[in-house]
Amino acid sequence: MQLKQESNNLTSNRDHSDVIVCLKDVSVAYGKNIALYKINLDIEKGEFIGIVGPNGSGKTTLLKTVLGLIKPIQGNIRLFNQNIDGKIPREIKNKISYIPQFTPFDKNFPALVEDVVMMGRYNKIGMFRVPSKEDRERVKHALELVKMDNMAHRPIGHLSGGQQQKVMIAQALATSPSILLLDEPTSALDFKMTKNVMDILTQLNKTYGITIVTIHHNLRIIKEYTKRVIAINKTLVYDGSPNDSQFDEIIDEMYI
Repeated sequence: MQLKQESNNLTSNRDHSDVIVCLKDVSVAYGKNIALYKINLDIEKGEFIGIVGPNGSGKTTLLKTVLGLIKPIQGNIRLFNQNIDGKIPREIKNKISYIPQFTPFDKNFPALVEDVVMMGRYNKIGMFRVPSKEDRERVKHALELVKMDNMAHRPIGHLSGGQQQKVMIAQALATSPSILLLDEPTSALDFKMTKNVMDILTQLNKTYGITIVTIHHNLRIIKEYTKRVIAINKTLVYDGSPNDSQFDEIIDEMYI
């Protein structure tokens, strides 16, 4: 099975480059409080990156800045070789999907699994338009990728936490993204389901070429699944292999 990609009209003056996210000297503040300071970061197509750091270190802020939800007070952002100054163009925004920290659905939430996944298509089809055959096919395909197609007609609230999280990944995949940003995707899951979700993300990365950037608190999982880890404590304090001894030393210092 191949991941279906949607056509776009993106142009690039650096087609030879694999860098699809580039932050240079990016700083973010909430009022007078600095949340991120002079972040320099390149993310290449096809990477699987883990982001770690203590509470309040700016991890979620970093993802939201890439998404255009937060405007930096200084610095430059390039996405897919285009400078971003203000609102991110729709053709670029549609290539990035974001999964926030997981909150379980209420058991009485009145929506089927396929309905929840279809919500991921609304930025393309519009809130009040009837989904087309192509939209329904993409929802089916997204559920197949996370091995939840047999649950399509089940109420979302009747699923386990791990199954619901896989549905949320399918919702993000429904737009055929190039980049998947995840904020603590397994924080509410047991170890077995955590491994299951991370295995799915690994398949999406290796088989379908989706760039994965995930915030994670579990260093064991980071070491097992990612080849590159970024440690943040308002500024970037480490960028490299999670298996390097320097990473262990920096983590010890950050969490003292």
